[in-house]
Amino acid sequence: RSAPEWTPLLPDFRQFASRMGATCTKQKELPQRSSADEERRKEVLKFEKDLLEKEEVVKKLRREPKPDFTREDIIKMNKGQLEKEKKRLERWIVDLEAEEHELSKIVGSEQSGAPPLCRATSSVGNNLSERRVSNFGDLTDEERQHINDERSLLCDDFQFGLTWDRTWEKKPMGPSRESLRHSRREGTKRKVAEKLGLRSFGESAENANKNAVQEVRDEIHVWLDKTAMSDFGNALAGGNYLLGRYDVVAVKAKADMDRDWSFIKPRRDFWVAHAAAINVGESLQASDFDDFSKPGQGNQRMMDEEAYFEAMRHILANVAEAATELQVEHLAFFPFGMGAFIRHLHLLDSRFGAVEEMQRLRRRIAKEFLQVLARELNLKVRLHMCLAFADGETLQNADAFLRAFLDKDMQSLAKRTTIHSEGDCLQLAQELADQNSGNVMLVNGANRCLLGNHWFNGRAKMAIDENLHRRSWRMSRTAYLINAYGSKWQYDRARDCLEETVKWLQGQVHYIRQNKASEAPSNDVA
Repeated sequence: RSAPEWTPLLPDFRQFASRMGATCTKQKELPQRSSADEERRKEVLKFEKDLLEKEEVVKKLRREPKPDFTREDIIKMNKGQLEKEKKRLERWIVDLEAEEHELSKIVGSEQSGAPPLCRATSSVGNNLSERRVSNFGDLTDEERQHINDERSLLCDDFQFGLTWDRTWEKKPMGPSRESLRHSRREGTKRKVAEKLGLRSFGESAENANKNAVQEVRDEIHVWLDKTAMSDFGNALAGGNYLLGRYDVVAVKAKADMDRDWSFIKPRRDFWVAHAAAINVGESLQASDFDDFSKPGQGNQRMMDEEAYFEAMRHILANVAEAATELQVEHLAFFPFGMGAFIRHLHLLDSRFGAVEEMQRLRRRIAKEFLQVLARELNLKVRLHMCLAFADGETLQNADAFLRAFLDKDMQSLAKRTTIHSEGDCLQLAQELADQNSGNVMLVNGANRCLLGNHWFNGRAKMAIDENLHRRSWRMSRTAYLINAYGSKWQYDRARDCLEETVKWLQGQVHYIRQNKASEAPSNDVA
């Protein structure tokens, strides 16, 4: 199915919504399977039935559209508002595409007879005492069997000879209700405005109290990438972008809330390293896909995997450089850039419509990350890996990192690593800071336009970047200043805007002039 054509002008909202519509392709009836596959066949048919019901809802909406705006409202909209509405409808299409894609993968697996990727299950069930081993690096026969099976997704049902912290295992995280998330977010906004001496949240950061600005002068470091890669394609800062593609901003913060969004009393601060991952698959308009693609069949483009891996290595090498400069001893990490930024890659490169190809990509990303951390981090640094094992994307990412840690070349790093099952990075970083005298750093997947992105709005409820800022007023206060939020140049930045802003805040600016992912390190400070 070809991509929809966007309407530049909107004389009629109903016509516009109709042209933006998407259709879920109706799947053919599955062939008869043997009795051994009967249960799985029923599951697929149930999935198909659910999706077809949603398709009927979509059709009904097309016949009887209920727009959020009248025609008069549409006419009054400015260009920015029209663009916002177009993006909303585009996201709706992507969601429908994703649902159809999931069904097609399952049905395709059924029809081909190929066994699907599946969660590794333990013969002793949830009995932790039975499945744990005493010595680091020891593997049971059952664990070896799952490791050797490429279609098995490794999970926390096993030890795999690694060091685990199971404090939060099997426990859900997040606010108990959305009203709690809303009230906490609004409270953080009020706190930020109060601490900066602003009349209200949204007032220009230029009006911040001088004493409030002085408070952050020793709490900001920025690493500006000046390598040849920083001049390529969409990598430069400026315009909407605050950060260059390979820049890293480190700020001090404290957590105000735990993983359940309940208030806590933090004692020590820790570093948060803001770095932006490569966006090759967030949507049909993924901002970095053009820079990391090459000609494919016909007029199609395909992802240039090696260029992508090189860029991701470069970003993480710069994060490791920041950790070294700040003498970090504990680094809290998660599957960086392996969520929304590759989630819909199959819409741009059809090869990744196969779940096996997508998992191969995830495993390669995890392997590249660990190789960089093993090479660039000080040997005294302990790595704390927060992994979730629920299902779907989170389980697939966890499998990728567990397999990467089991590589024979990663033994030294694996010995300095703790796997935190269902770990919350923010609460973990705060607990590590309170329990240890050494510096702690949390790596955050940042937005290049605004640190914290639009955390102050109600959307992006599950995004790590936004939720970190909602749960820490100190982090949000510093982001408000660095973003120059509310200022006239917020969306029309000069290329050196980040550098000049940090200097105005009396933070430290570092320059990275060589690619540490492939060259000897070189660094100087301003």
